[in-house]
Amino acid sequence: MSDLKTVDCDVLVIGGGITGCFIALSLARKGLKVCLADKGPLFREASGRSGGGVRQQFRNPAELPLAMESVALWQGLGEQLGEDIEYFQGGSLRLHRTRQLHEEDTARVERERGLGLDVRLLSPQQVRARLPVLSEQIELYGGTYCARDGTANPLLLGRALTHALTRAGVALHDHEEIRRLDVSGKRLTGARGSSCHFRCPAAVNAAGPWARKLLASLGLDFPVAFRKSQILVTEPVSPVIREFVSFDKGYLRQAKDGNLHLGVRGIPIGALETSQTLSSFEDVARDFPEAFPFLADIQIIRGFAGITTWTPDGIPILDKVPGVVGLWVASGFSGHGFCLGPVVGKLFCEWITAGRPSLDLSAFAWSRFGSVEKTV
Repeated sequence: MSDLKTVDCDVLVIGGGITGCFIALSLARKGLKVCLADKGPLFREASGRSGGGVRQQFRNPAELPLAMESVALWQGLGEQLGEDIEYFQGGSLRLHRTRQLHEEDTARVERERGLGLDVRLLSPQQVRARLPVLSEQIELYGGTYCARDGTANPLLLGRALTHALTRAGVALHDHEEIRRLDVSGKRLTGARGSSCHFRCPAAVNAAGPWARKLLASLGLDFPVAFRKSQILVTEPVSPVIREFVSFDKGYLRQAKDGNLHLGVRGIPIGALETSQTLSSFEDVARDFPEAFPFLADIQIIRGFAGITTWTPDGIPILDKVPGVVGLWVASGFSGHGFCLGPVVGKLFCEWITAGRPSLDLSAFAWSRFGSVEKTV
């Protein structure tokens, strides 16, 4: 530890995914001296390996206001960052292949519309008219459509954010694993990484799956589990799908360059590793051509996997860390945090600089799972 380089900053953000990057950028633009540390390259984990969905519909009611404000922030984000991030509002289309799902979503659409979201219930005929590549043989009960949903390119966004962070004066410390948090008198005083000792009065733990390990070093049991999210990418084809389409077996979207991204349902994991499994190819080969016959003749050219962090109720923990003044946590986005990056960055900046966020985050408190238990 004596060989560590001392670095002073106002706030240390731990984790270089979409959440950590937007928090760091927002704070730096407020004039704070910010360090951003990640155990590897920025945007290399779940954020850079996501499906790129910027979706509002089909969310927990507590999360929907955040998603709606975040989509407003996505407007013009590419221009603000000064680079193309391939943000496109092609809408999101959710298919109903069972009567039960159609009935559940009918109630859900009513609830979301009551909260101000422009989402519509579609008949089977309306779904097929919007999605002509859908098989005529499958049973269909309808669907839901939100025109203001869309997609972005995670890799281009990661590059644009890295450039924006540098311009804003954020000190980027990639390949810097934070191993210990320094606490004195229940107050954060800093953090120690693989090569640096950060002295700071405030820090945000936005380390995704690794947030749990860091909190465990303080004796705190962070209530999350992990899943592996896998995506296969096809060769480029002419435009066939405009929307981000989800159905009972997964989802698909078409990128700007014509490649189709096929996402299968995540599988529970224990070890934090991102190797592609054979099951993702088997699932796509079995399930996707049944609903979209044209896929049977299209080649898969690559695939990738990422680790998603899940809370018991499927929405994130956005909170001050209990018992440690100056430490916040933003993790557990449960497979749908990509859309929320801009708004979480804004809200945490407000929380740290002004004492409170402009949106109510009480639904995301750690304490909703009961008392915070010590592991030691």
